[in-house]
Amino acid sequence: MSQVVHAVYEKGVLRPLDPLDLPEHQEVRVTVEPVPPGKAELPRSGHGDDPLAGVRVSTGIADLAEHFDDYRFGRRRP
Repeated sequence: MSQVVHAVYEKGVLRPLDPLDLPEHQEVRVTVEPVPPGKAELPRSGHGDDPLAGVRVSTGIADLAEHFDDYRFGRRRP
């Protein structure tokens, strides 16, 4: 499972800004992309425990939440 994480480089160490869902001593591969000041790519909602925080998808289905199971099981068509 891959994660996109914002981190700060301090004193030679990358410090994640949110908790990571990793066991201790887990080896990882890191790709570093500097983010210009004021140009954060991902909205940081402050919900470090919610991996889906900030994810929004427009389905165009106005009543999806109300009739989720109907759409899920094919009883209603968009």
